[in-house]
Amino acid sequence: MKSIRINHKKPIALSAGIALSAMFLFSTSAMAELSADVQSKIKTYQSKLADWAKDPEVIAAIIERNSSPKPMDNKSWKSLPPSDPSIQQYLSSSAAKKLSTWQQDKSLGKLFIRDKNGDFVAGSKKPAIYNISDRAPFKNAMKGNAWNANKAKKDPTTNLPSVQLSYPVVENGENIGIIHTAIILD
Repeated sequence: MKSIRINHKKPIALSAGIALSAMFLFSTSAMAELSADVQSKIKTYQSKLADWAKDPEVIAAIIERNSSPKPMDNKSWKSLPPSDPSIQQYLSSSAAKKLSTWQQDKSLGKLFIRDKNGDFVAGSKKPAIYNISDRAPFKNAMKGNAWNANKAKKDPTTNLPSVQLSYPVVENGENIGIIHTAIILD
């Protein structure tokens, strides 16, 4: 019986090349769904998120929350009105006031910061969801990179067609949380 020797390097390299090509084609076609104007806005707001993620108040608020988490389940969160004192603490902190000032740009539907667990820390308004640890804006930004959705969809907080964006908040080289927004589409 003859033994057959297979060189695995070429098939693996070919498979990796095919996978990379498919990822490029998928991301290019998905971005093609967004107009040039929206793509330009994404670049502008990713740059702003990067700057805002370095703000000392944003960093301090996330560090504080990471050291003393205040877990809440999404069901309990949804049942509370925005006027509830437990909600108001998230909307009246110095970090929340800063986020509200930045969010006055009417192209943005919301502006939030979240801790390392995906829990809401502060924001310009009450988000529809308290913990987003299982959602793309959180999971992707916590990998250390800017992230944006490749297509518009109805935002759960504003109920308006939007494109989600997020950016990691980093302290001493560690991703400690994220800053997250949505560009409203006209």
